[in-house]
Amino acid sequence: MEERAAQREQERPSVRLEKLQHWARHRQSGHLLVLAVSQLWLAVAVMPFAVSVACLNSACHMATALPLVPGALGLLTGMVTLELRRSPRLWKVQAMMILNIFNLILGFIVVVVEVMKTALGPAPTAPSQLAGLLVVELSAETFTLGGVLLSAHSLFLLSQRKPGCCRTQSLHYQELQEGLSELEEVADLENGPTVASTANGTNE
Repeated sequence: MEERAAQREQERPSVRLEKLQHWARHRQSGHLLVLAVSQLWLAVAVMPFAVSVACLNSACHMATALPLVPGALGLLTGMVTLELRRSPRLWKVQAMMILNIFNLILGFIVVVVEVMKTALGPAPTAPSQLAGLLVVELSAETFTLGGVLLSAHSLFLLSQRKPGCCRTQSLHYQELQEGLSELEEVADLENGPTVASTANGTNE
């Protein structure tokens, strides 16, 4: 019994790894590739806009370049997503989930703060400077919001890898109902000949 239990414990990680490899390399390979490339592209694109906003507003003080933080997290998340697609491992799934959660939370905070700064901040005197600053700020906020949406989609994709408790219960309930209907059909078939033979005996 102990040997069987030890063998089962050794087989469980391999089965989980095989399922993860099938999920990452076959079922969701294209989604992971598009997700990783999009996260990397948005992370790289948001950085020059964040630096430009900081230089225009506060003489290039990088402490005011808030979109750099979700941009760096998006860069790490995209790299982990590419690694998960290339060589699936369970710890990479956990790292991808943690990074996406932080990116989702921080990105949402940065978008709210930057929108408030854009709406309530002092306007430059020159109209041309106002238009250029507004375009740069809106671009940084748009790319940051895109990273937030990609993190939300990534978490949704990871949640679909294993069915949730409610979905499992509904599947069990559906299977139970199908099993009961099959039992009723079998019972009807078994009772059919018995009723017919009883009726024939009564007629005789």
